[in-house]
Amino acid sequence: MPSHRKTTALRRLPALALVALTAIAGPACVSKPTMQLDHAEITGIRIGFPPSLGILMTVVVNVHNPNSYDVAVRAVRGQVVLAGRYTMPVDFRAPGEGVWLPSDRTTQVRVPVSIPVDLAFQLLRETLASPVIPYRFSGRADVTATRTFRLEADDYSVDDHGVVFRHQIETALGVMR
Repeated sequence: MPSHRKTTALRRLPALALVALTAIAGPACVSKPTMQLDHAEITGIRIGFPPSLGILMTVVVNVHNPNSYDVAVRAVRGQVVLAGRYTMPVDFRAPGEGVWLPSDRTTQVRVPVSIPVDLAFQLLRETLASPVIPYRFSGRADVTATRTFRLEADDYSVDDHGVVFRHQIETALGVMR
């Protein structure tokens, strides 16, 4: 005949399994973070390998995490289209575990984009009469939900328009007006 202790433990087993399943499945219902373009800035010159020289444009995206737990942006990929016709690839991989976004907060994620120097000069020639250069940023982010369970979800999207100030490109290139 089983002891009272063993019977009680066996009765608790389904309840414990339900609690464990809820803990694991709960984070799987990740509410989609919303991403909105904030601005872009020219932050300097980028020297790459193989030998290349570019202007470093940083696209700043506001990401709101509506969840009750932290999530991390692991990567952002897509494209920036400058002046309606020059397409620059975006392939940002966050260092370490990613950029962690606190629960129920908006966090800025900075995404670097390299603009070849020859294209930067072309943009300056084409926009002599305008103080700004329009761009469109469209991309997708890969997100990890919760630090504990590390559930991964991909393809959270952003598609937005903005402008970068022409004088920032001039300054980075050392161009005088």
